[in-house]
Amino acid sequence: MAKVLMICTGNTCRSPLAQVLLQKQHPDWEVRSAGVMAEVGSPAATHSRELARQLGMDLESHRARSVTPELVEWADLILGMTEAHVQALKRSFPEAAAKVRTLGRDISDPVGQSLAVYQRCAEQLEEALKAV
Repeated sequence: MAKVLMICTGNTCRSPLAQVLLQKQHPDWEVRSAGVMAEVGSPAATHSRELARQLGMDLESHRARSVTPELVEWADLILGMTEAHVQALKRSFPEAAAKVRTLGRDISDPVGQSLAVYQRCAEQLEEALKAV
């Protein structure tokens, strides 16, 4: 069983969506998410929760958390939404550099934008996660 950590900036938009999407693709994997600059305890963005609901997944109880040494150690694979996230993780956790990478492309942050923008983000994530 793989243990995958999804990383974005605030852990309210992209990484929670990526978490539920990857969990849906691989139900036997353990998938978690965190942010490099998370406001700890914040709920998932409204549009992320709505998209998860549409996909039969649940982000209602999600609360943002920061990347911690414990999470980094726990993960077999750490996926950043952008190259900037990957570089920040490698600087903060150089011992984990070998297990940190992007999804093959940068996934733009939809924060504060329309449901349609979140939908495009989810579509990009679904496509990118097929290669994981």
